[in-house]
Amino acid sequence: MGSAPMQTTLVAISWAVFANGPLFFLERRVFGLPGRWEGPVMQPVIVLTVAAGVVMIVALWRPVVAAVPTAAAVAFGVWATVSTAWSLQPEQTLWKGLVYVGLPFVAWVIAGLDHERLVVALGAAGLALVGVSVALVMLWPSAAIDRNGDWRGVMTGRNSLAPICGVAVIVACGLIAERHRRFGTLLLALGLVGMFGAGSRTAWFALLVAVGVASVALLARRRGSVGVAAGLGVVGTSGTIFAVRRLWDESTFQQRRTIWDLVGEVAADARWHGVGWEAFWYTPELHDHELLRRGSAHGSIPELLLGVGVIGLLLWLIVVGSACVGVARTLWREPGPEAWTWGALVAFLVVENVTESFVLWFSYNWVLLIAAALRFGPGPRTPLERRIDAPIAVVTS
Repeated sequence: MGSAPMQTTLVAISWAVFANGPLFFLERRVFGLPGRWEGPVMQPVIVLTVAAGVVMIVALWRPVVAAVPTAAAVAFGVWATVSTAWSLQPEQTLWKGLVYVGLPFVAWVIAGLDHERLVVALGAAGLALVGVSVALVMLWPSAAIDRNGDWRGVMTGRNSLAPICGVAVIVACGLIAERHRRFGTLLLALGLVGMFGAGSRTAWFALLVAVGVASVALLARRRGSVGVAAGLGVVGTSGTIFAVRRLWDESTFQQRRTIWDLVGEVAADARWHGVGWEAFWYTPELHDHELLRRGSAHGSIPELLLGVGVIGLLLWLIVVGSACVGVARTLWREPGPEAWTWGALVAFLVVENVTESFVLWFSYNWVLLIAAALRFGPGPRTPLERRIDAPIAVVTS
């Protein structure tokens, strides 16, 4: 009951499941099906993964986590489900909202693992996702390379593969710090190769910002000077602003700004509650612009305003804010490999949310952000080793 292997296995499986790409690949390429969320592979696997997280937390194992972001994450799912009442597509909103109620329990399992077990679990899943993707590029290029020559591997596109590779790079650094050097080096190499092949500028930008932010914070803390931290922060912020200004007028950002304007007009008519969680993308008669046929708002904030309004956005911000503040505080108070890994992960995931709708599709991005908020956010706290070992100790005694 509640043993570490069960927890580690669920964490590894959940990242592979909520990456979504492998499930689409199975339905479309292997079974020749249309590849819809309600398909015979995708829906059961997603629901069963969430159910496993709920059972593990409720029935078997209850590590102590931060109360405020836990409540906000569950409330977000409840609000998404409630939006069925006014949704443009109630049948889509209902089941997806119910799954979002359960996602925080999967994040709860992730938050309860110690750092070494966590990076091993994420590393194993990352090695499978990136390794299979690179192998497919060589063995089945028609399936793994898009028409522009960019790699997508087992994922649905380059902007899905590249963030997976970015997370793999960060996790690889955590593995190396935990003395899993061969494992970590292999994952690091595959992650970088995958990012180069995918060619996603937004993912590269997010990775550079994430590694820079976490490393600067760790260096500043070890120098022990608030002044040094402030100085490095100013330099880092200035560099980020400069990079954004250089990229702002490129086509990928021009298209995103157009999409944001278009969905903003729809969201303005349902400012507080939105038009129903994910409902807009299943209402093709409203897609009167070519860019609206791409299936998302390409940014989590406009996506939230569109689907669940200001109320949903505020709940999301509580979770994300708790994650950001919590890991920043941990980097300053307890600098080390765990703090660096989580700091880089959170920074990467947050930056990715600016240009991609990673709050959608039961994404690993949202699950990991919840996990960071539960692990480091405001609320009751007990030492990590007590959270991990106490249930096992009770059973054995």
